Amino acid sequence: MLEKTPLRTEVRSCEPGTVLLVLTGDLDYDTAAELVAAAQEVLGGGVSRLDLDLSGLDFVDSSGLAALINVYNVAREQEAGLRIVALTSYLRHLFQVTALDHIFELPA
Repeated sequence: MLEKTPLRTEVRSCEPGTVLLVLTGDLDYDTAAELVAAAQEVLGGGVSRLDLDLSGLDFVDSSGLAALINVYNVAREQEAGLRIVALTSYLRHLFQVTALDHIFELPA
């Protein structure tokens, strides 16, 4: 059986109106709700942009992708921007094969 890594979220303020959410561990069925809750809390604080650092994620399943889409929708409802500022090549490929690279702004 594979060893699961708990999801950790770290909130950092970068510049006025922008919050960076750094994710590490596994974003899956068991942890997806944690991400959505953390994003809702941050976005409820009136930020104008939420940046996501996904470079520390070891694993993302379909529930994790759904959670990212939920975060995108919450940001839109709050009229806040959402950017992914860092990700692994594994996640870049995952975003491309699921066409989520057309929804999310990915770093170059």
